[in-house]
Amino acid sequence: MSSIRPLRDNSGQSIPLTITPPTPELIASFISNHNTQEHSPLFNQIPPEIRNTIFLYALLSYEDLSTVYPEDEHYSRPDYRHTSRIDPRILQTCRLIYLESRFLPVMATEHVFWCHRAPPGITYASNPLEYFARFTEEQKDRVDRVHFFTQQYYLEGDFPEICKLPAMRPRSLKITLRHGDWWWWEDNHPLHLNDVWSTGLDYSTRLEEVILELETMERDKEQIYAIAERIKKYTHMLNNGKALSTAGNPIVKKEWMGPSRLSDLYYDKARDKWTERDLEAEQGVPDPGLKYCIVVIRWTICPEEEE
Repeated sequence: MSSIRPLRDNSGQSIPLTITPPTPELIASFISNHNTQEHSPLFNQIPPEIRNTIFLYALLSYEDLSTVYPEDEHYSRPDYRHTSRIDPRILQTCRLIYLESRFLPVMATEHVFWCHRAPPGITYASNPLEYFARFTEEQKDRVDRVHFFTQQYYLEGDFPEICKLPAMRPRSLKITLRHGDWWWWEDNHPLHLNDVWSTGLDYSTRLEEVILELETMERDKEQIYAIAERIKKYTHMLNNGKALSTAGNPIVKKEWMGPSRLSDLYYDKARDKWTERDLEAEQGVPDPGLKYCIVVIRWTICPEEEE
């Protein structure tokens, strides 16, 4: 996810980390002055590619199962049920490990932004500019995956300008528009998607993949399927001369059982509408659930002969 959370001990207290910012001067000093670890089995017996895999597993983000997101919040969904954390302490063990693995957290992490309705406690949840301002240029060049959960007003408003930020240069960009993100979803309005959301993609210098997930309740699934069929025909030209196309990438349809209670509303099946929740009447009554449908459109770099 988009923020490294502090580690906590068994009592719940934060464990202080004293990692020095990776300035060019610091890296240069580590390169010129570090122990080569010639007597360490980790370095003199294990091949670099295996050692790198070990470091990668140690630095992967993981779910903190002690924190559980409420099921009736917009941000609670498959694969996003718990706080995500990274344990960077292996980077403090020795300079050689730091030099070999310092980019792994940046490369392996899915950098997630919630625009808006973010889980609590995430710093820069909807501010990519401030988030990436903490990165060095080398780190920015190694960001692999960025994921936006975005309400439609943000996707069609601020998002194209966000894509133009010099710091925004992922290889893969994923955008998820959830059921509760569409304009006037509470009032059962028809679903429409303005193509303006994609106008900033050509500024992304390293972009090789764009994934767009559209979600709605089962009742309205044909609407998102129709949108997908329309936009899959588009080719996005990039400023580097390459193009993104859905050629060879079939549309994927998925579904999952989610809540019929979202924030302060619930879906009244008998009346076929979203209405205000009665928390007192809900006491002891399990959520009957609601089927949600997702359509996934994926653009990738065209082979040169197809551009």
